[in-house]
Amino acid sequence: MAAKKTLISVDKLAVGMYVDIQLGWSQHPFLFRKLTIKSHYEIQTIKELGLKEVVLFPDKSDPESLKASEALDSISEFEQDTEEAPSNDELWQQKQEALKKADSFRINRRKVAQQYREKQKRVKNLTNDLKQSPANAIQDAGEVIDDMLEGFTDDTDILINLVSLSSDDHSHHCHSLNVTVLSLTIGNALDLPKDQLKLLGLSAILHDIGKVAIPAAVLLKKGPKNSSELKVLETHTTLGARIAESIPDVEPEVLHVIKHHHEFLDGSGFPSQLQSNDISRICRIVAIANIYDNLCNNPDPAEAVIPKVAMATLFKKYQGKLDIDLVQHFIKTFGVYPPGTVVQLSDESIALVISVDPSTILNPKVLLYNPDIPPNQALLIDLADHDNLEVVDVLKPNECPARVYEYLGIQENMGFYLEAIKKQPNN
Repeated sequence: MAAKKTLISVDKLAVGMYVDIQLGWSQHPFLFRKLTIKSHYEIQTIKELGLKEVVLFPDKSDPESLKASEALDSISEFEQDTEEAPSNDELWQQKQEALKKADSFRINRRKVAQQYREKQKRVKNLTNDLKQSPANAIQDAGEVIDDMLEGFTDDTDILINLVSLSSDDHSHHCHSLNVTVLSLTIGNALDLPKDQLKLLGLSAILHDIGKVAIPAAVLLKKGPKNSSELKVLETHTTLGARIAESIPDVEPEVLHVIKHHHEFLDGSGFPSQLQSNDISRICRIVAIANIYDNLCNNPDPAEAVIPKVAMATLFKKYQGKLDIDLVQHFIKTFGVYPPGTVVQLSDESIALVISVDPSTILNPKVLLYNPDIPPNQALLIDLADHDNLEVVDVLKPNECPARVYEYLGIQENMGFYLEAIKKQPNN
């Protein structure tokens, strides 16, 4: 339901009102054209823009501000301010600083995407090496995991970032990398020691090695597979185990995951119908990450779901099948609004969640849709820096015009990558 709104004279504005000044991005000093007025200096700034009227949202305004508006004629505006507020020039300066911060976010986002694609190439290479030089492939896998774990220290937080992937970019190598990132996210949240994280990462990156022995016609088929094709695909677990068993020094825990990452706690999985305690904790973690990525990046695009639905599916559809404690850890760590989620904010703007800090899951970093700004300069903000902004809704693909998706650079598939940042002093 659209919010109620009305026009109001700038002479009747009061602190606490939520308004839309209806000017283009470059025509005003505020970060957002919709804002809650915080001071009479801001009212003066709005007047200096030459506006006679602005749009008022009564339901989003402080009720006291609406009462105060009736008495403004007899009150000296600037005598009402008890705290120093930024001047017009300072507002412009703050806006420029916000743009610089957004540029920094954007540069970092490109860096993360580059790191993802570099790792994806290495996963592809080591997968190809499994046929010719399997021992070298296992060694290369270990080096990839060591690189990814390098930033994991006691004084760092781990952020989960979105990498947008077109259908041409996406492959089963991306799936292996995504499952590794997601698994390490859970493992880090569980405070697993470094040696266990290494085993978890190796298990995740190698979990699908059996697919090198699956016919390409089945493995690379777009869209839904028939029952016989699904049966062939299921053999990748036992085929992968045979490959791993032939390689010296493959840890038993890694071999267990390769063979049993499709098992369920209730015995309904494959290939061995293992139950409960027969499935290792590391295997349970990889199973969750594997299902989540398959939900978000389904080979049949028509079956793919948005991240928030994937989270709900883990919790509801797989009751009794997946380790519920680990699922809850995953959801808690990955965020209420996982990367790749399209959201509506409290000012009615639309944004794409691009990064989540598990310590502030309600305040992700988002990319804002604003047609006044060129897409390559789109504003990236950390909601933790904006007390007046919050997520109020999650949007489904059919609820957004195509131009929004194009502007935000939303692709058919998603990649996930980790970023280590220094902990804040108060963490």
